Amino acid sequence: MKNKLWGLAVLAFSFIGCAQNNPTVSINPTWTEKPTKITVVFTEPFVDNIDDLEDDLEEYTEKFADWYKAELKKNYDSLVHKSIDVDFKQVNIAGMSIEHDSVGTTEFNIPKPSTINMNEGYYIAISNAGFSRKEETYAYQAYNNSNFLFGSANDSSYVKNSGNVIVDRGLWFFADYAIYNQAGERVAFGHESFHNKFPYAMHRKHWETCIAEFVKKSLEETPILN
Repeated sequence: MKNKLWGLAVLAFSFIGCAQNNPTVSINPTWTEKPTKITVVFTEPFVDNIDDLEDDLEEYTEKFADWYKAELKKNYDSLVHKSIDVDFKQVNIAGMSIEHDSVGTTEFNIPKPSTINMNEGYYIAISNAGFSRKEETYAYQAYNNSNFLFGSANDSSYVKNSGNVIVDRGLWFFADYAIYNQAGERVAFGHESFHNKFPYAMHRKHWETCIAEFVKKSLEETPILN
């Protein structure tokens, strides 16, 4: 009986989680053209804890944008398989304006290059990017009968058992992005956030995985990968 009740609890939680999900990307359904050239325009991401950068990417502490650009290039090139000419250009904050749009009730900050004439191929703008290591601690709690789901906390048969403390560690990466066609019209935009967990220590691979996941999501379901 306990197993069945636990299953119901998990199922209920899953439905609640799905209902609360907000859209993270919008793609213009009229966009069907596959680009022959793309320029990725980006601003340097910030790092919440410089000590992490010094530990995991020591040689890039003073030139983090170089590592970021190389990782973007590696992953975009890998996904387009040389079928598209991809170039990369870094701009400062002043070189990227921020527009605003929404999908339903979800609002987006949308980057757009402000110092580049977007008249040759497509452009992918990436801004407001950052890395942040987080650690959350909470206690695992189990309940010994059906009152967990259907009873009252004041019921004498309602017993709560405290278990082990759970520590959830991870490196977060988040960024806003938008894609523009050769006429300078926006054909897609989004915001992505990734949580790359680690059990004990963080290392270079976690940073690389964050960028790989972001690049993959930024191109999913677009004509770029068709």
